[in-house]
Amino acid sequence: MPLKSKLFFGDAKLDACLKSDPAHIVPGSQGQHVEKIQKALVTLGSGIISKDEITSQYYGASTINCVLKFKGPPRNILQWWQRTPDNIVGKRTIAKLDEEMLTFENRPPQNLGPFSLYISLTEDGQPHDHVNCPITTWSTIKSAVQHKFTPIYPRGTRRINIGGEKETEYLMFKDYLVRRVDGNYYGYMRPFTETLPNAYATDICMRATLLTEDMKVEILRIAEPGCRFTYASPNRSHVERARGMGRLIEFWDIQGEMPAVVVEL
Repeated sequence: MPLKSKLFFGDAKLDACLKSDPAHIVPGSQGQHVEKIQKALVTLGSGIISKDEITSQYYGASTINCVLKFKGPPRNILQWWQRTPDNIVGKRTIAKLDEEMLTFENRPPQNLGPFSLYISLTEDGQPHDHVNCPITTWSTIKSAVQHKFTPIYPRGTRRINIGGEKETEYLMFKDYLVRRVDGNYYGYMRPFTETLPNAYATDICMRATLLTEDMKVEILRIAEPGCRFTYASPNRSHVERARGMGRLIEFWDIQGEMPAVVVEL
């Protein structure tokens, strides 16, 4: 039987892990299959994984700690001779991750509130150490940046934040500006997207920045096929413009919040 959760379904390496001992996932492994395991561990409350391991899709020390916590009490995923769990994601571990993710994905939404694997619906962003978050530069009230409606679990490694104020720096996004005819810019000066090659970015985000037609053209120029574009704005017509730029992944319109959209370009 293949894995059934939306997160794991169709992943050949994870299906092999379910069936074959030599295909178990061990420390030092790297790839999208590791990233999916990391997403499941964080979603199921097994701890925080370092941004370096998440961005590199690497099974390192913090991923090991989450695996050990997941396999420990109350689940106790042990071989008959073991008293404590090992750090291997084997048949029983991947089966249990899949079972709990399937339950989570099919939870009654009206009881547990909104949830996304693509965009942060809280100020916390993807789990990370907020002590290292930079201070805002645009406001007279100096405070650490917050991460609501910014991307989580990016698709690739070439990540661009247009108009960003370092709120996605912890995920290795780089802040850029699209050159404006009027020359008016806010916050600190960032490089211009015109310096980027065509079909470059794997992930692009914008928050509370107007999406003009010129910006739309420039975003489509620098986006590689399949690029994930995350956009949030109080201007609903601009959110609809972003929504029409590609294949819709998610649309959020939470009462009292600015609407947000995730599309595949």
